[in-house]
Amino acid sequence: MKKLILGLCIALTVPTMSNAQGFLDKMKKFAGTSDSLGTWKNSDSYMIEGSGSITLTDGTKQDGTVQLNVTDMKKTLTYIMFTPASEMKPKKLTDDDIQYFTVKGKDFYPVRMKEDDITIGNKTIFMEMINASTTDKFKMYRLRKLEKVEMANATRPYDVKRGYYVMLPDFKNAHEIVDMTFSPFAKKMSEYLKDCPVLAKKIEDKEKGYKYNMFNGAANDEVFIRVMQEYNACGK
Repeated sequence: MKKLILGLCIALTVPTMSNAQGFLDKMKKFAGTSDSLGTWKNSDSYMIEGSGSITLTDGTKQDGTVQLNVTDMKKTLTYIMFTPASEMKPKKLTDDDIQYFTVKGKDFYPVRMKEDDITIGNKTIFMEMINASTTDKFKMYRLRKLEKVEMANATRPYDVKRGYYVMLPDFKNAHEIVDMTFSPFAKKMSEYLKDCPVLAKKIEDKEKGYKYNMFNGAANDEVFIRVMQEYNACGK
């Protein structure tokens, strides 16, 4: 009888533990899908590199080879290594030198995150801008970073994850989409975007495709991107 009871307890516990792990996975702060833009240089260094260009602070454009090193430390995202087409030696460039750079068809801009004031001395880091136009009022940026792989049989200790940051006209710094700035989403976001009434109403009414759920992980990326695109097209 005791063995029977013990067996029932184990059977009930296994799915419960599985559900708990799923819950924890969804609660991971840096939600995002894996990335394939760069290549692994070693087990803890992911390099985005290739032919591209930089636009200097004075507006001058230069072609050459761009390298952005993605590690588990954000400070490596504060600069790039750039080798001009006519030279052999790379140069280390920061936002003091360039407005933005382009590599593999993606534009990267220096962005100051909300948490940067404390973490890395108020420095900007380079993120890919996903907007089609720099004149958009609602901007979104894709951040790449390395995160520890928890699986015991993983081929490498890190994996590349992507997260999204939002910059609105009234924001001093960019905010990650999981930030409390957007919670509760229906109330906060509809207020931020009230100058586009049709969109604000969809968000306020929690229509399908305009509802943020903290347990949806990367699926929330699509909600923010949809809202961003519609807001920037509003009135056009």
